[in-house]
Amino acid sequence: MSVIKIKSCQLVKTIASVFIIMGCSEISAQPKEVKTVTIQVGEHSPDGCKLLGKVKGSSKDSRTEEKDTPYISRLMNARNNLRSEAQKLGGNTVHIIYANNSGKYEIPGVDKEIIFVGNVYDCE
Repeated sequence: MSVIKIKSCQLVKTIASVFIIMGCSEISAQPKEVKTVTIQVGEHSPDGCKLLGKVKGSSKDSRTEEKDTPYISRLMNARNNLRSEAQKLGGNTVHIIYANNSGKYEIPGVDKEIIFVGNVYDCE
């Protein structure tokens, strides 16, 4: 065999080994339980729940955020990022304590970012 064929075979074997190892690690990894996160607004925080911390969700936390992103998409990005941060703390409820939703209007020179800040709770 030529040197090029031998090196090609070794490269293919190495790549195949890497994919096999990655595949096995994916199979053995236990999927995390995804909790549903309820978002609440209003003056009163949820009763009988354990406060876990404070989180922020922004429409700019998404890598897909662009200047021409529609309002609904930016709003959903901010909410999804808020939920994701709540899940990281182990919470299932977020009580929004601050919202900057100026991104709804097209005002020249005004940033279109949507921000939600809330307290995260574990409610049973």
